[in-house]
Amino acid sequence: MWAHVLLWTPIALTVAGVVLGLGLFAAADADPTYSSSALGYLGLVVWGGLAVLSPVLLGSFIAGLVMLIRTRS
Repeated sequence: MWAHVLLWTPIALTVAGVVLGLGLFAAADADPTYSSSALGYLGLVVWGGLAVLSPVLLGSFIAGLVMLIRTRS
């Protein structure tokens, strides 16, 4: 069970972060007022967080993949 958690959690977090960042960029681009520029910066912060956490997410994914392969063999 832990193999599936380690395998699918980084995938879900990455997809959610990318979708959230794109949604924030789209919301910032749709409204031409100055108050929406904060949404674009927040999108950059989300993507920066993904960039910083990418080694941890990749390590978790690889560990889950190795565990899953070992349990199947």
